[in-house]
Formats: sequence, C-alpha cells, structure tokens
Amino acid sequence: MGNLHPAIEGALVGVVIAIVLYGLEYYLLRKQAAERAVRQHKTGAEFDSTEKARLHSVGRMCLFVPAFFALMYWMLF
Repeated sequence: MGNLHPAIEGALVGVVIAIVLYGLEYYLLRKQAAERAVRQHKTGAEFDSTEKARLHSVGRMCLFVPAFFALMYWMLF
C-alpha cells in the first residue's frame, strides 16, 4: 500500500475482512430467515434467537480481526 506502517496496513486489511465477514454472515442469515418465512407462510422474515446470537458472536469476533491483522503485519513485515 505504499508508505504506511505495517501495523496500520494490517489493521486496514483487517477492517475490510471484518466488514466482508459480517456482511456475508448477515446476508446468509437473512436469506435463511426469508426461506423459513416462506415455508411457514409468514409475510415477514425475522431472526430467531439462535440466529441473533450467531450474528452477535460474529460481530464480537470481527472486533478483534483488525487488531490481529495489525499485529501479524507488524510481526511479519
């Protein structure tokens, strides 16, 4: 990326990866909820408690991804 410090570069890469990971998980859970709503003949798709917990868990993990990548970039480069 140029003249950025490796830790900052790693953190930026980690932020992008975390956003993509969370977005993909949200998309897949939303799709699953919509399919379940169609099967149950409901009009609105809502997350159940397991899906909410899963999304919160992925969100908490995504908070640590930028720090992990910053540390790894700093150590390796």
